[in-house]
Amino acid sequence: MATTAEQLEQLLSLMREVDLPTLLALDRELHFLLAQKGDATLRTRPGTSVQEEYSQRYPHIAVDPALFALVGVHPESPVEEDKTFIRESIARRFTD
Repeated sequence: MATTAEQLEQLLSLMREVDLPTLLALDRELHFLLAQKGDATLRTRPGTSVQEEYSQRYPHIAVDPALFALVGVHPESPVEEDKTFIRESIARRFTD
């Protein structure tokens, strides 16, 4: 369904009149809808790599491509072990 600029202006006008709790509830719902639509978009594109998916979901966060090579390679472990592993990997990279 296409939304016209006029409809968006009407919606924004209504949102300017509501209180903070209502705006926060709308914000949560909007983010939920965005996540759903993003997930649906990613599912419709087969062959999307983890790195591509991450970049699409979080375009403002840069991650070294070498870290994506580690995704899914190692068995699941407690968070503290993951942190130690990541720190050691980073340290090795800077000392090599």
